[in-house]
Amino acid sequence: MNDMTVRGKLVSAEQLLEQLFAPECKPSLRWLRTQTKAKVIPYVRIGHLVFFDVEMVRATLASRRLVRGRSLAVAA
Repeated sequence: MNDMTVRGKLVSAEQLLEQLFAPECKPSLRWLRTQTKAKVIPYVRIGHLVFFDVEMVRATLASRRLVRGRSLAVAA
Protein backbone atom coordinates (compact mmCIF):
# COMPACT_ATOMS: atom_id res chain seq x y z
CA MET A 1 0.00 0.00 0.00
CA ASN A 2 1.06 3.63 -0.41
CA ASP A 3 2.98 5.19 2.50
CA MET A 4 1.38 8.64 2.09
CA THR A 5 0.51 10.36 5.37
CA VAL A 6 -2.21 13.01 5.29
CA ARG A 7 -1.48 15.71 7.86
CA GLY A 8 -4.02 18.40 7.11
CA LYS A 9 -7.65 18.72 6.22
CA LEU A 10 -8.75 17.29 2.89
CA VAL A 11 -10.25 19.76 0.42
CA SER A 12 -11.91 19.59 -3.00
CA ALA A 13 -10.22 20.61 -6.25
CA GLU A 14 -11.88 24.03 -6.27
CA GLN A 15 -10.88 24.69 -2.65
CA LEU A 16 -7.30 23.60 -3.39
CA LEU A 17 -6.94 26.11 -6.21
CA GLU A 18 -8.43 28.87 -4.04
CA GLN A 19 -6.00 28.16 -1.19
CA LEU A 20 -2.85 27.70 -3.27
CA PHE A 21 -3.08 30.49 -5.82
CA ALA A 22 -3.92 34.17 -5.95
CA PRO A 23 -7.05 34.89 -8.04
CA GLU A 24 -5.13 36.63 -10.84
CA CYS A 25 -2.72 33.72 -11.41
CA LYS A 26 -4.87 30.71 -10.55
CA PRO A 27 -4.69 27.85 -13.07
CA SER A 28 -7.82 26.22 -14.39
CA LEU A 29 -9.64 23.28 -12.89
CA ARG A 30 -8.83 21.42 -16.09
CA TRP A 31 -5.10 21.89 -15.43
CA LEU A 32 -5.51 20.43 -11.95
CA ARG A 33 -7.45 17.44 -13.29
CA THR A 34 -4.74 16.83 -15.90
CA GLN A 35 -1.99 16.98 -13.26
CA THR A 36 -3.98 14.65 -11.01
CA LYS A 37 -4.53 12.15 -13.82
CA ALA A 38 -0.80 12.24 -14.64
CA LYS A 39 -0.10 11.59 -10.92
CA VAL A 40 2.02 14.72 -10.62
CA ILE A 41 -0.07 16.09 -7.75
CA PRO A 42 -0.82 13.82 -4.78
CA TYR A 43 -4.47 13.12 -4.03
CA VAL A 44 -6.69 10.92 -1.90
CA ARG A 45 -9.47 8.95 -3.57
CA ILE A 46 -12.46 7.90 -1.48
CA GLY A 47 -14.74 5.94 -3.76
CA HIS A 48 -15.14 8.11 -6.85
CA LEU A 49 -14.41 11.35 -4.95
CA VAL A 50 -10.97 12.99 -5.15
CA PHE A 51 -9.57 15.14 -2.31
CA PHE A 52 -6.29 16.97 -1.74
CA ASP A 53 -4.11 17.83 1.27
CA VAL A 54 -3.12 21.47 0.68
CA GLU A 55 0.28 21.27 2.41
CA MET A 56 1.19 18.04 0.64
CA VAL A 57 0.36 19.55 -2.77
CA ARG A 58 2.24 22.76 -1.92
CA ALA A 59 5.34 20.75 -0.95
CA THR A 60 5.13 18.64 -4.11
CA LEU A 61 4.80 21.66 -6.38
CA ALA A 62 7.71 23.39 -4.65
CA SER A 63 9.99 20.37 -4.92
CA ARG A 64 9.14 19.33 -8.48
CA ARG A 65 8.36 22.61 -10.21
CA LEU A 66 10.89 24.98 -8.66
CA VAL A 67 13.11 26.56 -11.30
CA ARG A 68 16.32 27.97 -9.96
CA GLY A 69 17.84 30.91 -11.80
CA ARG A 70 21.47 31.08 -12.77
CA SER A 71 23.71 32.42 -10.07
CA LEU A 72 25.89 35.28 -11.15
CA ALA A 73 29.56 34.72 -10.47
CA VAL A 74 30.97 37.63 -8.51
CA ALA A 75 34.36 38.72 -9.85
CA ALA A 76 36.71 39.29 -6.99
